[in-house]
Amino acid sequence: MLLSRLTKKLLLPLVLVVGLYANDCERRAFNITITDTVTLNEILVQLSNVCKFSIVAKDVIAGEELQREINGVSIKDLSLRETFNILIRGNNLDYEFKNQTLSISALQTKTFKIDYITGVREGTAILRASTDSSPYEIDDERDAESLEDNRITTLEKFDFWSTLSDEVTAILNNGTERYQAIAPIINQNAGLVTVTGMKSQVDRVEKYVAEMQRRLKRQVMLDVTIVEVQLSNNYTKGIDWSKFEIGFNSYLGNNPLTPSGFTFGNRNPAVMTTNRGTPPQIDSATGRITSYGSDPTFEWGNHMGTKASQSNGVWAIGANLNFNIDGAINFLETKGKSKVISSPKVMTLNNQQAIITVGDVINYVLLESQDYSDDGTPTSQDTTMYSSFIGILLNITPEISDNNKIMLRINPSLSEFKYKEDDVYRTEPRGIAPDTKEKKISTVITVGNGDTVILGGMIGQSKTKNNTRVPILSEIPLVGGLFKSTGDILSTTELVFIITPTIMDNTSDLKLADSLKDLGYSKSIYYHE
Repeated sequence: MLLSRLTKKLLLPLVLVVGLYANDCERRAFNITITDTVTLNEILVQLSNVCKFSIVAKDVIAGEELQREINGVSIKDLSLRETFNILIRGNNLDYEFKNQTLSISALQTKTFKIDYITGVREGTAILRASTDSSPYEIDDERDAESLEDNRITTLEKFDFWSTLSDEVTAILNNGTERYQAIAPIINQNAGLVTVTGMKSQVDRVEKYVAEMQRRLKRQVMLDVTIVEVQLSNNYTKGIDWSKFEIGFNSYLGNNPLTPSGFTFGNRNPAVMTTNRGTPPQIDSATGRITSYGSDPTFEWGNHMGTKASQSNGVWAIGANLNFNIDGAINFLETKGKSKVISSPKVMTLNNQQAIITVGDVINYVLLESQDYSDDGTPTSQDTTMYSSFIGILLNITPEISDNNKIMLRINPSLSEFKYKEDDVYRTEPRGIAPDTKEKKISTVITVGNGDTVILGGMIGQSKTKNNTRVPILSEIPLVGGLFKSTGDILSTTELVFIITPTIMDNTSDLKLADSLKDLGYSKSIYYHE
């Protein structure tokens, strides 16, 4: 069939190439050529006259769009349905052809199912410096004003549903369509988002929601080991990680072509070679150091590799062998007595914080006011219960890129009492809040899937009493003190964080249970159909 525009004032004639009847239109091919300006409605009316179907505009916007002029049409050997797709959907309209009726609409409504938790996730970190010794509440306006110049506040707030509403509205109304879409209807409890707009507007939202769902559902398994090393006297300045041999099939950073020397995997794991180095040499007469000695080196396996290197204080170790945490702890044992404080495995969604705490919440009573009688005897007192967290706090936020790299924002902190006497349980009210010491590290690093990050450098010192005595003689009255002594011992400890992120990709054909099994879990831990 050939449809041509002969003149702007005349109706569009239809020239039959073959015999054509109304009920044969859906089985025929159309050739339409229009060189002049014509409205979409004129073309559809001519088709309806030949194929004997009715046209209905379902909304006002559709009626207006049908009257818009288009500059020329050229269709070659297409079916009626394909012709409708080009003429109608190609002009940002939608249609339904049923029972010889062509229903055209400009607006469509679509509901998207989004699986995400309700509520707002919010966190606040406050670094406070003040001469005021009393604790305060954040919502206290008086305290907030008085401490405004003496504190640093970091607020992290994630309101998924409110952010989603703003983003969908912006996507609907980006200025390319004349129609101004209404705000989306969101049911947080049901996880439903309903939008109404023109076809191009709804298509943009659908594409955005699909990509958002894909990224949100990706998860990261964080394998964390926190080790406390009580450093020996030779390493009071901290662990020298340049002596950490990494080699065989492992590599440093993101470059598999850079071998590093220390074996983490199962290749000859029973063969371990340790060179503990030599201690410093001290002249007994002068007390001066004549030689600083050498640091120990550490090998695991048959291969002698090169020493590790460091970037920005954070170690990133990639390996095509499984990382052997025992090998790292054995290395730490060469620097001092090591103890694993915590070894959690946490699964978290993409771009969501995982929080790990190891410590105690210390409750204490603070004396707010006290009344006295005329003779100075205390009669009543007003006290308030407060609490303070003492220990290790680690929060990690992973972000997965399209090439399966993982960006980690890592924020470990350590808090402890400044004075030893504050670490003693007490029930009586305090005059001032206990002083605390804090150590913090904040870093952002990009690693490969399954690579390992090592953070160190959180060094602390503590004093302990060391009592020595000579048995029996130290118990003699009057002279027993000559056979015993008390001294202070200064001990140095360093915290080491070993973090291995692994992408748990449950969006692919690979079952999540299989991924967990690769990490050492049985399928009974996590069953996934």
